[in-house]
Amino acid sequence: MVGSRIPGSLLNPVEQQGFDFGISSQAPYAVPGPLGIYQASPGSPQFLPRAQKVLLSPAFRESVQITSSMTAPMAWDAYWRLAYDHADKVLQVQANELLRRGNITNIEFEEMVRARNTLVEEFRKPLSPFAKQYSEILKPGSKLPQPSDLLARKGSIEAVLESVGKSRATVNRLSMVFRVAGSTLIVLDITVTTMVVMQVPSEQRGRTAAREYTGLGVGAAGGVGGAWAGCVSLAAMGSPTLAVPVVGEVTTGTLCVVGGILGGLGGGWIGRETGKAAGEAAYDFVTTFRWE
Repeated sequence: MVGSRIPGSLLNPVEQQGFDFGISSQAPYAVPGPLGIYQASPGSPQFLPRAQKVLLSPAFRESVQITSSMTAPMAWDAYWRLAYDHADKVLQVQANELLRRGNITNIEFEEMVRARNTLVEEFRKPLSPFAKQYSEILKPGSKLPQPSDLLARKGSIEAVLESVGKSRATVNRLSMVFRVAGSTLIVLDITVTTMVVMQVPSEQRGRTAAREYTGLGVGAAGGVGGAWAGCVSLAAMGSPTLAVPVVGEVTTGTLCVVGGILGGLGGGWIGRETGKAAGEAAYDFVTTFRWE
């Protein structure tokens, strides 16, 4: 029929070039999904969610990696502090039993004090250099109070035993912060590092894994050394001889903590970058080495 046409849209017809307005199942557009960035990779395009985009941002990665390297050794020390605090409580329970019984002998009194000193010495052994130095500033191992010293200071056996199993509340609170924050940052650092490795093309994954995981390990070691060096350096500014804190043990201990945090951050960053370079170099050497 003259003037007739195939029923359809009143818009101008589009020539058959595979064009699609994005409303059919064959539209060549990204499949709708959560907000994020579209990242093309060889072989199979991927859609990277916003959460992963944030986790992989350079600023966020650097912040997590540096702070994790600093808090890793401090988290280790914090868990040992928790164990020490539990052991102290057990010791205090024993002391309370003696106090309830009454008629405490000198031998029992001296054994309780020596048991407390033994706990201090034994629980310092597995600590990091930073925590050992901090502990020495607050309570030097060579000057742990003996039964006669405590008796002269407190005035009676009962007064000594009432606090024989008590630890410093300020140190316990500080260790709790490092225990919670440190563990969280370590898990987050491992997660981010793994995401970085998994997002690269498969042919680059081995080299990236060597770089990132070696950086993770060396960074933690750098944090250990940096925390100790920072503690010693800043604490020495307040008390030239750390064995005898001139400005007081509390002030010197605070300087040690601040210096440890700053030194751990710096040492962790240096260790991280050094580890990354070493990991890449080791991977390149292993994968290109050939026996002649």
